[in-house]
Amino acid sequence: MPRLRRQLEEERRAREEAGRLQEEAERRIQPNTLLRLLDRCHESLSQAIRVETDATLTTQGDATDPVNRLYPKRIVPWPDFPQLQQQVWGKLDRTAAFTSRPLFPSDTQIDYVATNIQNNPIYSETSLRNFERDTVDNFVEKVIHPLRDDGALRHEFGIQGRVTFYDRVNPSETLLESSLGQMNLRDTRTPQRPANTRPRRARGRARGAAQGQKREGTARRRNRRADQFCVHIVANERHIPVHAVEFKAPHKVTIPELVAGLHQIDLARDAIDQEGDTFEFYATRLVAAVVTQIFSYMIYSGVRYGYICTGEAFVFLQIPKDDPTIVQYYLCIPNQDMQADDEFRLHRTAIGQVLAFTLQALTADAPSQEWHDAAHDKLIAWEVEYLDVLREIPETLRKDQPGSNYRPSHWKRDRKIHNTRSRTRCQPGVSTPKHPSTEGNGSEEESHSPSAAAASRSRSSRDRSNKTQSSRESGKTRSSRDNKQNSRKDGHSTRPYCTIACIHGIVSRRPLDKKCPNWELHGRERHSMGPREFTRQLHRQLSRNRDHGFEQLHICGRTGYLIKATLLSRGYTVIIKATTVEKQHRLEAEVDNYYRLRSLQGQHIPVCLGAFMPRIAYWYHGELMARMMVLSWSGTRLQHVINERNSSFFHQEREKALAVLRLHGVVHGDSEWRNMLWDDPGGRLVVVDLEDVKWLKRPQALDSASGNAQRGHRVKVGTQAKIPDQLNYYLHMTSPGPWLGLTS
Repeated sequence: MPRLRRQLEEERRAREEAGRLQEEAERRIQPNTLLRLLDRCHESLSQAIRVETDATLTTQGDATDPVNRLYPKRIVPWPDFPQLQQQVWGKLDRTAAFTSRPLFPSDTQIDYVATNIQNNPIYSETSLRNFERDTVDNFVEKVIHPLRDDGALRHEFGIQGRVTFYDRVNPSETLLESSLGQMNLRDTRTPQRPANTRPRRARGRARGAAQGQKREGTARRRNRRADQFCVHIVANERHIPVHAVEFKAPHKVTIPELVAGLHQIDLARDAIDQEGDTFEFYATRLVAAVVTQIFSYMIYSGVRYGYICTGEAFVFLQIPKDDPTIVQYYLCIPNQDMQADDEFRLHRTAIGQVLAFTLQALTADAPSQEWHDAAHDKLIAWEVEYLDVLREIPETLRKDQPGSNYRPSHWKRDRKIHNTRSRTRCQPGVSTPKHPSTEGNGSEEESHSPSAAAASRSRSSRDRSNKTQSSRESGKTRSSRDNKQNSRKDGHSTRPYCTIACIHGIVSRRPLDKKCPNWELHGRERHSMGPREFTRQLHRQLSRNRDHGFEQLHICGRTGYLIKATLLSRGYTVIIKATTVEKQHRLEAEVDNYYRLRSLQGQHIPVCLGAFMPRIAYWYHGELMARMMVLSWSGTRLQHVINERNSSFFHQEREKALAVLRLHGVVHGDSEWRNMLWDDPGGRLVVVDLEDVKWLKRPQALDSASGNAQRGHRVKVGTQAKIPDQLNYYLHMTSPGPWLGLTS
């Protein structure tokens, strides 16, 4: 009997253990809550970091090369960083439905990552980048993604699209690669600011900057891009930089060096061309060089936030919006911060800090044009090789570094959670323009409309009557909504784009297009100005205020940077394609091609109203714009909407459009879908990016069949007295000399 009881007891325990293991297995595959995710990732991933200590197995190159990089005048502590981070967490904690719901990767998924990293010590920047991507970046993305599904949080943090991290060396999307490439890669020449952009009283202060920029241009920058960018991708094609990231292997920049070297630094006084023999001095020089590198990237990229990551430590940085000559820092060491036993310890994990920092940067005001002016006027380059800094450090100091006196700070609950949401990124009750590009609309909300409409037209032998009525109703709805408010508090226009027919009417002086959502603001029955006057007025408006009526779309191609522009006096809303001095020849060629193909404008290609050289400095992603071309908005970019159902139809439409170009003696050099738009109201495909066309024959000077010419007029070059006003401007533009810079 005792044996039987023991046997039954053992069987009971075995069943309980099997049940417990089954429950544990099922629990491990269930999604985690946010706080449990932070806890598990910290224990299994952050604390699993291994730093290679064998010098023969580590990379020994220079940690940074600050030669010809703009340096901050001062590096200062960021005292309110903990409070700002905690404000972000306060907003998340207020939404219990988000923080308490099991929405995030399971224990099984975390264990899989832990298995992959356990035998991979960090020995270089590349291995560090891989480690951070697997243990931090991917999880931050997975936390931010469901924020878009919560209306309150989406509005709170201004999230309009996907937030992701992209490496410099391996961008996975062509558009992003192009955007970031345009954002930071430059020629050796330094663009000259228009002569009359700065007040006379600023010349003395700017003299040093001009000299520094001259020195800066004498040697090509080896690399003008950070190791990584956090990017906010809106409507599939608007790539808005959020913050920059610079990786430094932990054997190159150690924790003791960061702790000793991070303090208030006046670089001219404490680091540049200075001598010393203490560990603190060398650490200060080292830290100043590393901070200078990412600071320079941030200035050139037009972002105010960034951080340095060694895997063991994070140095979070902010350039103040009112003073681009200084940078604020805050040092975090997650594996030591978590040892502090308080209620906010999980917020100070690596994922917790990067998550809150990213959300903080998302809600921050974008740098103003004046911020860029001050940065390029007041900052100069540091001409120091980091290898020299390394060689100056005695080997004994590097091998026998003093212990770190880093002490985690205790965060206190901030009961006054201020709304730090940016007026720049998103406004209450104001949506982003439905048509974000000139060249097209990549919005997710409307991405299926053109394809559905096109397929319908194909099936019904191009019967457009229903679609025309739908477009009218849609236009009336947009007009009613957008007429309530002409511009946001940041000056950006809330108006929808004018129709291509409306802008073409400026050229042809036709009656107003009443399908245009802005037509009631344009005047009475006809357009009151021609293309030359329109371009002149838009240029004057830009010269008076670079923000009001102008919104950067964060869409960058090989040549151009796109801007949404509204002529505030008349409500006309168009696209400006801007470019730098290095690439202005491409834009000039494109304007010339538009002129030669003027008979196709408004039908197969956008309407070009003119071009000008801005009389005032205009910055875009840190680049100085030198030429601007004014175009009509012309439809939805087809690369975002083409699919198996509509592919055949759009292929046919593209072939027809390209055939029309060939009939006019032109072969498009890049006929990919990114250069094809669908104008839904007009039911037609529009070809853009005419900078690379090949001319098969010399076109006639003026085409009598031109849609831009008045009926019954045949005009020859040289008979300018007989040339209609709308064509006279094109002749003015294409003549050698001042057409790119209107002087009045």
